[in-house]
Amino acid sequence: MSRPGRDYTPRKFNKSTPHVDTSMPPPATGRKEIPKPQKKPEQSSGQRRQQRPQQRGNRRGPHQQRPQQRRKDPSPLYDAQWARVVDHDASEGVITGFTEETLIPCRIGIESSEALLPSSRIYIGSGEGAPKGTILGGAKLDRMSNSAKLDFPLIIQLFVEEFGMHFVQSFFNKAGNLSLKQHAFELLDGIGNKKAQQMVELRGSSGFASMAELNEKCGIDAAELLARRFFSEIEDRTLQPRLIDHLFPVNA
Repeated sequence: MSRPGRDYTPRKFNKSTPHVDTSMPPPATGRKEIPKPQKKPEQSSGQRRQQRPQQRGNRRGPHQQRPQQRRKDPSPLYDAQWARVVDHDASEGVITGFTEETLIPCRIGIESSEALLPSSRIYIGSGEGAPKGTILGGAKLDRMSNSAKLDFPLIIQLFVEEFGMHFVQSFFNKAGNLSLKQHAFELLDGIGNKKAQQMVELRGSSGFASMAELNEKCGIDAAELLARRFFSEIEDRTLQPRLIDHLFPVNA
C-alpha cells in the first residue's frame, strides 16, 4: 500500500554478484642472481714496481717529478789546487801526499818516469800546472807504507817552516785562553800552563817578528810542535779544537 500523496515504487536490487578479479598474479620467479665480482688477475712483483712510480708521478704532476739522483756536495779534497809529496811509487805511478789547503791525505796519479822527492809540490787543479797530477781519492794512514807514515809528520813540518810567517801571525801572535785554566799554547805537545804563560809574556804586545825569533826567545821548535798537532788531528778526526780548521788555508 501506498501512503496518500506519495507514489511508492519498490526498488529493485541487483542481485547479480559484483565483478571480482579472480586472476592470480604470475608465480614468483625468485631473486635475480647478482653476478659475483670477478677477481682481478694477480700481478707479478715486477709489474707492481713498475706501476708505483707512475702513480707517484701522477699525484705529483708532470712538472713535479722527484729527482733521480742527489747532487753531490763540493769536496775540499777535489777542490784542492796543490799537494805535497810524501811518498812516490814510480812503478805504479801513484803518489801519497796531502793537500796544501786542508792537509787532507790523498792518493795522486801522475805520469812521471822519475820518482818525485818528498815535499815536492804538485798541481792537482783543473787548470794548467806542472807537474800535473790527478786526485785518485783519499789516503788512509793505516794503509800507507812504513816510510810514508814516518815521513808524513816531517813533510808537514817542512811545509810549516816554508810558510812560517803565516803560522806566527795566525797562531802564535794571536792565541789566547781557551778557558779560565787552559791557554791555546797548551794544545801543543810538551807545553804546559806555566810554559804557556811564559810564552805570552815573551810575546808582549808587539808579537814575534819571525819564527826564528819565536824559537830563540821561547826555546822551542814551533814548526815541529805545530806539525805534531796537525798530524794528531789527521789521525783522530774527533780531536777538538782543530787547529787545521783555523789555520788553513795558508796565506802565502
